[in-house]
Amino acid sequence: MMSTDYVTTQLLQELSEAKTWPARYKQEIDRGSDLSHEIQEADKRIEELERRAKEAMKRLGCVSPETRSVYHGMADMLINWNDFKDSLG
Repeated sequence: MMSTDYVTTQLLQELSEAKTWPARYKQEIDRGSDLSHEIQEADKRIEELERRAKEAMKRLGCVSPETRSVYHGMADMLINWNDFKDSLG
């Protein structure tokens, strides 16, 4: 079984990486690429990351400093993703 610290660190890295996806997709779209399938897949991965983040926050508890980090990572990821999806029209 993996330690809570390792799992939390891994989740934070994944949330941070997912936060960069909209910028990469935007560049590809600006170059004329059709990324509709990739965006659908990313949407599923975003939902999965959100689910995992919520589970981690429950597991860590409200007084854990890691809970705040996970919350902010999840919120930043979701804000970037939803702004990107809204910009697609």
